[in-house]
Amino acid sequence: MTRRALLLAALALAGCGAIQGVRSRLPPRAPQPGPDAGEWGALRDGASRQAKLYDGFVHRATASATWLSPPVREAASRRLAEWQAWPPADLEAALAAGRADAAQGEEFVVAFYTADKKDNDLDARPSVWHVEIDDGAARAPAAAVTAERSDATLRQLFPYVGPFDTVYRIRIPWTGAPLAGRPFVLRIAGALGAMGLDFGAQGAPPERPHQAP
Repeated sequence: MTRRALLLAALALAGCGAIQGVRSRLPPRAPQPGPDAGEWGALRDGASRQAKLYDGFVHRATASATWLSPPVREAASRRLAEWQAWPPADLEAALAAGRADAAQGEEFVVAFYTADKKDNDLDARPSVWHVEIDDGAARAPAAAVTAERSDATLRQLFPYVGPFDTVYRIRIPWTGAPLAGRPFVLRIAGALGAMGLDFGAQGAPPERPHQAP
């Protein structure tokens, strides 16, 4: 999508269809298909969780995460190909790159908010937070955490990203049993407390991220 198309899409999504009382006759320019439509929306939501950290009534932090499993990666590439009108060769290259990335370990996109900005340092070495996967039988810490630019493409792919979030891509080498179809926890823990993003646990349904305002 061009910058102009993205601007028009943002205006349409914000409800700016009328200017000085005159309704625009221009066709809608929001992305088609929409961010929540089809396989991508279903797979993303099924692979997303949210956890909040409180100290009494004081909100300390919120973590919203999407597990980039192979099916989620593929669906994301196909949605971007639709939005940006990729030629078939570019889509095939993106799918191959996604498979290569998946072979390096488990990855998550994490939108992270902390009440004190100094505590939002998941990519620092050392960080005030420890990030790991725990499936009850094995645990593995994050090996790479990279801050991502929260641009229009990322916010459309992951609508729960809010204006005060920092977005990270987290890679965790995993040598335990394959995670697909089994419960596991992505844990973010530190001196301020711990948040467990529970993927596939039995019992009450997990809290999935809400769409950002």
